Amino acid sequence: MLDATDSRAGEQGPTPGRSRSAFHVLSLLNGWSLFVVGTLSLGISAYAGGWAGVIVSMALILHGTLEIVLSKWSVADGLKSCSRRMAFNQIGLATSLSFYFAYQMSVLEPNVLIASLLETPLYDALLMYPEDLRLKLLDGLPKMLGVFYIIVAAVTWIFCGGTALYYWIQGR
Repeated sequence: MLDATDSRAGEQGPTPGRSRSAFHVLSLLNGWSLFVVGTLSLGISAYAGGWAGVIVSMALILHGTLEIVLSKWSVADGLKSCSRRMAFNQIGLATSLSFYFAYQMSVLEPNVLIASLLETPLYDALLMYPEDLRLKLLDGLPKMLGVFYIIVAAVTWIFCGGTALYYWIQGR
């Protein structure tokens, strides 16, 4: 509790309107970004015939649409009721993307990856390295790609988790 002797007595807390406005802008930006990226990805995946890409694209569109709808509801109905749902949406997004990354890791074919590096222009770039390093790169490529997917999943969880935490705190 603050009293007149406390050095923080004159400080103002966060302005509710400003915090709410930032929440609304962030959630709309996040939702529309997911929707646009999901739509573009859906078109590319459908054209390429990658069904896993189509599924994850539809998930992005769904999560984006849900974010937009909940953001608009938060303005009309109050922040608390929607912000918790939006936090769970972020966790769902991270989960959806993690399943996609795990699937991509599971279907890695080392021979296909190595064969793709042995074609021009990638092989020309590999020729710039000493032969022993080139062989290590070729042998370690599947493992490096798997580690890449793990790093991307971890970064996804950090950002989606941070956004979920922000939404959750705003709902208090």
